[in-house]
Amino acid sequence: MKSKCRIFNRLLAVTFLVMFFAAGCATTTVKETTLAPTEEVETASSLSTIESGRVLADITDSNQIPAFKDDYGRIELLYAIDKSRKYFEKVESYPDSLKSMGFTPEKQIETLEFFRDGYIRSKNPRELNEFVSKNFRIFQAIGKRYEGQVHFTGYGTPIYDGSLTPTELFRYPLYGKPADFKKPYFTRREIEERNLLSGNEIAYLKSKLEAYLIHVQGSDQIRLASGKEIYVGYAGNSGHSYTSIGRLLVLDGKVQEEELTLPVLIEYFDQHPDELDHYLRQNDRYIFFKKVPHAVPHGSIGVPVTSMRSIATDKKVFPPGGLAFATIGTQRPGGASRSNEKWHGGKSFFVLDQDTGSAIKTPARADVFFGIGDRAMYKAGNLNTYGRLYYLLKK
Repeated sequence: MKSKCRIFNRLLAVTFLVMFFAAGCATTTVKETTLAPTEEVETASSLSTIESGRVLADITDSNQIPAFKDDYGRIELLYAIDKSRKYFEKVESYPDSLKSMGFTPEKQIETLEFFRDGYIRSKNPRELNEFVSKNFRIFQAIGKRYEGQVHFTGYGTPIYDGSLTPTELFRYPLYGKPADFKKPYFTRREIEERNLLSGNEIAYLKSKLEAYLIHVQGSDQIRLASGKEIYVGYAGNSGHSYTSIGRLLVLDGKVQEEELTLPVLIEYFDQHPDELDHYLRQNDRYIFFKKVPHAVPHGSIGVPVTSMRSIATDKKVFPPGGLAFATIGTQRPGGASRSNEKWHGGKSFFVLDQDTGSAIKTPARADVFFGIGDRAMYKAGNLNTYGRLYYLLKK
């Protein structure tokens, strides 16, 4: 029990949308997962090629190279590749620590173009695996305790019914950033108890939990009674630390760690609505929103994110815009294993590192973007498992 508490105290919980790494992107979102996150890196590395201070291990042993099998859509991957290439063509600055490893914008453009051509030419999985294994340097994320294990969760953009004005049905607002805003702003409890954001409402939702989940996701599509849809995106946060309500439920013994998913969390508060405020107000951070002109959320590098092809990671340690390969296993936090589709066990796929989250501050975390709408949100909320993450660079 002591060990489990120590793990949770060091958790970083995120699933949401989009903070900007690239300057000037006005429509980014920031996500903060409701699920219990993973441990930070703790012990000495079992990957012998890691250099001091680095979180990517350059794999030189062919036995450690994974089988490059791609389980998701071809068109979506090519689209995401093109978006990352456009980012690299415009980016003005890039982390020196990554450039020193070879991850310069110029080299990554070369990597993306070469990979794209080879991916299209590959006639079958065997040819694709041979092409990647032969022509690319493979860097593995050191993951949890330097063992290469990465905690994967999912995120997406929900679609909720709502209103631009308060009604008997729609009573729970999303707020824009107030005129007197400066960090740190007031806590969630202070904002709500003192009604400090009155006059800054931009939309209203049916339930307080729906409004909070948009805080978690960082963006939303809102259906109005007229049939029109409006889109809201992340505008900032109050500057306080984030506390995962999922983590709190686990610590209080209300939900088992290995069973914690977004649908389970929603079901719990549907059954115990009187407990919602108690848990929400333990998360001091508050999210502010703004209306945005497009339906597709943009990632932290300023490009649209793509379903099952965009991931969110810590951009201080992993290459923004970079080409990566994810393998997602069946082991969930707490040691439980699931192999059915609900947990996305046994999947592997190429991704582009195009997003981040304000609570993803570790080389042992990655969030996969699942898309927009109820089905995407359900799938995203059920991904909470371990896997491995590799970054590719043309030789």
